[in-house]
Amino acid sequence: MKGPEMYISEEISVEFRETLLARVGLMGMVYLRTLPPKKAGDKETEFSFRIDGTAGVKRFVMQSSGVSSLGNGIFHLRAAASEDPQPILKYSLLPRATSLPLRVRLVKHHSGTLLSVMVQYSSNPDLPAPLNDVTFILKLPVDPTLLKVSPKAVLNRSEKELRWHIQEIPLKGPPGRLRARMPVDINEDEDIEVVALVQFFVQGTRSLSLRPVSEGNTDFYEVNHQFTNGTYMCN
Repeated sequence: MKGPEMYISEEISVEFRETLLARVGLMGMVYLRTLPPKKAGDKETEFSFRIDGTAGVKRFVMQSSGVSSLGNGIFHLRAAASEDPQPILKYSLLPRATSLPLRVRLVKHHSGTLLSVMVQYSSNPDLPAPLNDVTFILKLPVDPTLLKVSPKAVLNRSEKELRWHIQEIPLKGPPGRLRARMPVDINEDEDIEVVALVQFFVQGTRSLSLRPVSEGNTDFYEVNHQFTNGTYMCN
């Protein structure tokens, strides 16, 4: 570790209803990792930094008394050395400024005693890199006795859920499809609730950028950002 490090951790929550986007929200946190106390001694970490791309930010909330806003996306911080990352700034994005990493659609068909479900997904082609290690979870209305799935999935009977693990979702190409079919002892006229959830974790992707106030300044080093799901669902 050459000096203080900063990174952003973002969490996105999305709700699709059939093909429509019903709700979206993104919360982010800026973290500071100082030099460890053994190396820094009693010396405080103090510098100013700039955040680029703030046009879509709804609000910033200071997470420490040692952080102050100087205006125009510039902040000043002062922090004691710590072994753990310290939260500095919390923010949320406006829905219109929030980019969706993945679009998800759920289609169900209930005919007689047979329930068929399809989850269709496609990546945002503007992502800097494909999403890897994505998990799709399908919450089932019953504990199925005879179950057909495509592709292969893991059934958790106690939780009544199916899990598909997708190694990589390409940025372009046809949508992916996950299918499940099972008998249900439920009348056709009764509404069956089926919910699909998505889990992912990406390093490197973020909505904002951290910069030194003066070009060429190395008051801090920008390290890997984190981007993960909150409640990412389709029903």
